[in-house]
Amino acid sequence: MNPLENPKWNFWQVLYLILIIYLVEFFLGWLKPPENLSYQQGYINYLVIGFGHGLIFFTALFMFIKIKRITFANIGLINFGLKSLLAGIGGGIVLFFLIGFLGNFLIDYLGVPEPQSFALVVQGTDSIVRLLPLLFLGGIVVPLQEEILFRGLVYPPLRQTYGRGGGIILTALFFGLMHFDFIRFLPLAVGGLVLTWLYEKTKSLWSVIIAHGVWNILMTVLMWLQKG
Repeated sequence: MNPLENPKWNFWQVLYLILIIYLVEFFLGWLKPPENLSYQQGYINYLVIGFGHGLIFFTALFMFIKIKRITFANIGLINFGLKSLLAGIGGGIVLFFLIGFLGNFLIDYLGVPEPQSFALVVQGTDSIVRLLPLLFLGGIVVPLQEEILFRGLVYPPLRQTYGRGGGIILTALFFGLMHFDFIRFLPLAVGGLVLTWLYEKTKSLWSVIIAHGVWNILMTVLMWLQKG
């Protein structure tokens, strides 16, 4: 089975799904990052919003799957095994060094950007016990959400309409744009390009989820080690 061929949904339907998720989070007041992220209350609020976002996303995803009468296999969650594991680990390590190099290059020209909310939370974390939930959130929950959304749902209809090359580029650009960070747009788009290419090569979303998770975990550990 090739999950990239003949998707039973289109790009606009995925946009509606994203809009519904954002509307729910808007009414919950979760679109604005919590304050005092370096302190305990900010840390707790960040985790509540992070895991809450995951709950809302997967609830909306299950509804989408039921409405479209598709399965998890249709969105690429197939062929989990040693091959996808190794491809994911290798891809994550490549992303870590590639995006790190690109980020440092851009800093030389654009200056140091404001730290992201996640970075502030990590910098305020003073123990491994408090770091573990952040590693779980950034290394498992977020990669699952983002890869199911961008590679599993967004890429196949774009690939069907614009071909493999066009679909990969458009998905990567959309991935960068949806993070709403102008300075980090290029590194994120390049990361999206690599992840979408990896999905095209392996035909398994698991390899991409693992790569994204390894990338995030390595970045999180590096931020935590450098915070002192």
